[in-house]
Amino acid sequence: MAGRGFKGHIAVCSTTLLLILNLIVLTGGIASVVILFLIEHSPSHAGWLIVIAGAVTIASGLIGLCSSTRRGCFTLQLVLLAFSVIGLFATSLAIFFRPSQVRNSLSSKYSVSTTVWVLKLEAAVMFITGCAQVCVLVLGVCVNCCDLNDYYEDIEMTRQDNHKNQVEADKRAARREDSKASQLAEQMKQKYGKWTDKGAAGTAAK
Repeated sequence: MAGRGFKGHIAVCSTTLLLILNLIVLTGGIASVVILFLIEHSPSHAGWLIVIAGAVTIASGLIGLCSSTRRGCFTLQLVLLAFSVIGLFATSLAIFFRPSQVRNSLSSKYSVSTTVWVLKLEAAVMFITGCAQVCVLVLGVCVNCCDLNDYYEDIEMTRQDNHKNQVEADKRAARREDSKASQLAEQMKQKYGKWTDKGAAGTAAK
């Protein structure tokens, strides 16, 4: 029972941590899209790639918030996580290592220095969000695997309890049958035993 209680506390902590991480992911996805629209109101082709990566991240965060109560959502979240992590890390690394090329591919209304600074902010937000996504992936897989193990352990424990209850019920039924048989034998002895005793006494008198 102590082990089950400890595992219960771990499950609660893991679920709470997943909730916080998914909120970070959701906030990061929204922030990345907002920052992009601050740079350019009408996104270019490169801008739309960032918007798509942010939209997938937002969807992943929303699905992650729902997956804590709906097990079937976790598979969909894994798919969105994969695309989101690839898009976030690819975009952030491209901005970090090739800021000039990324800036030239965007139609920014700000000066070069301001655009570069905002792009670095965008890269930082996307990189942090990507790290949070990786943590969600690892922790989510662990939590779901533990849930499955607990599910099968509960099934086995239920089967054992049912078998134990059935054995005890059979023993009680056998004891009741033995008690009834003993009572019936005692009643038969009391009812017919005295006639047998009288018959034996009469035979001895003759």
